Amino acid sequence: MTIGLVRRRLPAVLALTVALAACSTSADDAPERLVSTPGPAPADVTFRPPPAGTPPAPAFDLPLLDGDVVDAAEQTEQRPLLLVFFETGCTLCSEQQQEINEVAAEFGDLVLFLGIAGTSAPDDVQAYVSENNVAYPVGTDPAGEIWFQYGVDEPPLVALVSQGGRLLRGWPGGIGGDALREQIEELVLLPDS
Repeated sequence: MTIGLVRRRLPAVLALTVALAACSTSADDAPERLVSTPGPAPADVTFRPPPAGTPPAPAFDLPLLDGDVVDAAEQTEQRPLLLVFFETGCTLCSEQQQEINEVAAEFGDLVLFLGIAGTSAPDDVQAYVSENNVAYPVGTDPAGEIWFQYGVDEPPLVALVSQGGRLLRGWPGGIGGDALREQIEELVLLPDS
């Protein structure tokens, strides 16, 4: 085979190689399934009403990583929300994430946990979600509007919103799993067994 023939066929061979590689993806290459919002809250569960004078929580729409949008006001008609404000480069955020995941697994049908990243790029947020096994819906707030409404100066900040949309509590610097569990247990009134 002459060098001229190789040079003429090389672009075609490279194009075919790229095309075949794009068509043959393995399960490891498939995008990870993103978590969606839960269905209706269980009918036999009630929630403690917020104290008189509790301020309304700012309403917002959060674009999720999967393309859906969460309407916070609509969600609080059914259940409380726990908002987890974080950034992908925040060490304290990732240190607290496992304990938040455990509480989310315990109360996920009763309280909607939402992760709200600020200026982190969506690919970085998806990597954070995967690396930290976040099992609740996560979205981004690149303009910082939701962060501003909730007074987030720096992450982490965790905020608890009642059913009905009242801002119950916020924890700048985050909160540990045991303390978070106690707060939610005070809010959720399970039926007598």
